[in-house]
Amino acid sequence: MHRRMFLAGAGGMMALSPLSSGKSHAAGGDVKILSTHVTNRDHFPDAGIPRPDEVLFLERAPQRAFNPLSIAVVTPAGQQIGYLPPASTGMLAALLDAGFKAFAIQPSHKPTGEPIVDVYLRV
Repeated sequence: MHRRMFLAGAGGMMALSPLSSGKSHAAGGDVKILSTHVTNRDHFPDAGIPRPDEVLFLERAPQRAFNPLSIAVVTPAGQQIGYLPPASTGMLAALLDAGFKAFAIQPSHKPTGEPIVDVYLRV
């Protein structure tokens, strides 16, 4: 296992630990595991910026040569807007591959610049 992937996975595991400051997003028990930005927006110039509080789908993209642990960020209309950054995908990719569900939300209090998303794990 590459050191970079191990460290990315370890960081993801820490976010899922009981000591995490993640808050429940919904009554169903969705747990916020991280806040991050969306990368590679320039590869999707026709994709709009998500609306505040819009739920975005997270889809594994193992065919991506740059990072086989890639996770695509997709709007409800099916339009890809970018990827989660590689440092955020290690453990999350493993969880998605194991059948867990995750999604992202563009927070209503987003700062300017790259789209910020809060990532939730459905438990």
